[in-house]
Amino acid sequence: MGFSAAATVAAAVISAATTTYSSIKQGEAQSAAYKAQQQQQQQRQQQLETRALQDEAARREELTSNLSTIEAIRAGRGLSQTSPTALVIRDDVTDDAMDAMSTSRLNILNAAESERQGAITSGRAASNALTTGYVKGGISLLDFGAKQFAPTK
Repeated sequence: MGFSAAATVAAAVISAATTTYSSIKQGEAQSAAYKAQQQQQQQRQQQLETRALQDEAARREELTSNLSTIEAIRAGRGLSQTSPTALVIRDDVTDDAMDAMSTSRLNILNAAESERQGAITSGRAASNALTTGYVKGGISLLDFGAKQFAPTK
């Protein structure tokens, strides 16, 4: 093998190695980006779940306060707390508050579930990006080998 042929082979080896390295590093970088995105989505999920609990607690406190105010007004006027009108008012206020609480909680938890699903997708994308980088790198090496060691006609 002459100098020119050896230089050509060396250039091909360097090119294949560079392409392989580049493919692997690109896959690793994409994987790291997806993993960072996954972590952010998991954090948002946890924050939303916490917010749902806090919102529910605040709404329960507000309901308790409203019911206490209604009872205090009725007592101040000397009205019975067990009259049918008092019970209907209390039930209406309670039902409305509980409906609002449930709706708010479900909306927040749906957003948390969306973040959870996004995190799962990002995790899978991270794994796929890494695998793709290694596969592309392997293809580069196989292509190089096929070109270098293919039988000549």
